[in-house]
Amino acid sequence: MADLDRPIVVVGAARSGTSMTSRVLKRHPDVAFWMEPKYVWRYGRPLAPDDLRLAADATPRVRRYIRQSFERYAERAGKPRFMEKTPSNCFRLPFVEAVLPEARYLHVIRDGRDSTRSALRMWTKTPDKRALRRRLTQLEFPLRDAPFYAAAVFRDVVGRQLFPQKAYVWGPQFPGLREVRDQEGVVAACAVQWRESVRAALAGLAQIPDGRQMTVRFEDVMADPVGQMAAILDFLELRPSEEVRAYAETFIDEGNRTSYDSSLDPADIDPYLEPLRTELGYA
Repeated sequence: MADLDRPIVVVGAARSGTSMTSRVLKRHPDVAFWMEPKYVWRYGRPLAPDDLRLAADATPRVRRYIRQSFERYAERAGKPRFMEKTPSNCFRLPFVEAVLPEARYLHVIRDGRDSTRSALRMWTKTPDKRALRRRLTQLEFPLRDAPFYAAAVFRDVVGRQLFPQKAYVWGPQFPGLREVRDQEGVVAACAVQWRESVRAALAGLAQIPDGRQMTVRFEDVMADPVGQMAAILDFLELRPSEEVRAYAETFIDEGNRTSYDSSLDPADIDPYLEPLRTELGYA
């Protein structure tokens, strides 16, 4: 089985444009893309209350399982480069780096106001059945951990289907997220989720050599999709691709900018986003 060749890790807070960016990049003929293999990343830690993992958690057995899972995925696809995107990796980049020390990181940042508004819709809607189907058909659940995920699957399939207004926890989980939701409400939880995700990602990336990471803004990709994708391909050491260029021209448009209710008052969000939002240049 061939080893991984400069695997690509797309990281960013939930609802920051990581999916959109990945969907364009996966058109590249050399890329095998796995959409959010979060249970592979959680291997050996199925009962963990959050998504944090440290470099020390990357034991030889854990490292071998994750790498072989990704190698097999790329091999089945017949592609030389593997790419994945998992927003919860924001909280475990030291662990990711220990598992994939040759990885290239693409960090996507979006205005926290927009990410919060978009995340609110995800927290309070019925779950996407396609996501569950994808996880089951791609055999993402490690067999040894599968029994421990039964409750989570039941919650997502039954609980969130019947009672979406209860705002079951959605997306990347950091210590204290449930307490924020319970004490300050779901809007606060969405905003703090963005803030803590970006903070953790920036801290993790600070320990990774500059030559193996690139940060792009969602807003810049929206304004110049072809130019931004060309720059990303160059950074990832992927040859220019007509498939990527053509899809960027047609898929990325203003209609993808706002897929949520924009009626939230910034005054209700900003206290949770600052000062990080200003530090990132979104004031």
